[in-house]
Amino acid sequence: MPTRRPVVLRGVATEWPIVVAGQQGPERVADLLASNATAMEANFLRANPEVEGRFHYGDDARSMNFIRGRGNLPGLIAALREQEDVDRPYAMAAQSLLADQFVNGFSRAHPMPLLPPSVEPRLWIGNAAKVATHRDAYNNIAVVAAGRRRFTLFPPKAEPNLYMGPSDPTPGGTPVSMVHLTAPDFERFPLFASALEVAQQAELLAGDAVFIPRGWFHHVEALDQFNVLVNYWWDESTDGSQGGNDE
Repeated sequence: MPTRRPVVLRGVATEWPIVVAGQQGPERVADLLASNATAMEANFLRANPEVEGRFHYGDDARSMNFIRGRGNLPGLIAALREQEDVDRPYAMAAQSLLADQFVNGFSRAHPMPLLPPSVEPRLWIGNAAKVATHRDAYNNIAVVAAGRRRFTLFPPKAEPNLYMGPSDPTPGGTPVSMVHLTAPDFERFPLFASALEVAQQAELLAGDAVFIPRGWFHHVEALDQFNVLVNYWWDESTDGSQGGNDE
């Protein structure tokens, strides 16, 4: 943390029950979450197959290329399982759910000793979706609990080359890059090539985590048809969790 640089934490959560369950297949993870879920409802995102999992702006850069719905966690999990064997599935995701509000006893069963107990875990559940490049207002530890995720990180100095979009509206509460990282248009966004020169990338397996310092930009790509991420936002000047906007 004193260097303000990211670091990958391999195997930091391999003993979590949700990670252990995933070793027997995604259906065991789904069962674990559904069987302990509360009745609380949340907003979920769904995007058509043609956007290839990229939650972003619509063509006019004012609307979004996805819709929001509401439901409980077992309903989302059932919908995700239905899409697992579809050739071109809908992209679906629940973002930034306070874990203990949606899964009974989650933080107690899945401790994070690197942080104060007051820092609350948040759940990100979905299929093979992409969260566009953005940055958080707080430090972040992101733990892959099921599936695989690829993180691409850019230092704060790369901001002029990332072509950040408008601050209102945004797809998830914070401005995102207009560049499609997995299929960049260098004719439209030529400076993005310079951003890639300073990028850092890591693929994380279940049980791995990454520390993303406040201000570092990051693109997150879920690589499997059922994924669970647990993240922790916090400000080192306090002992409490921070944040609340969707990533």
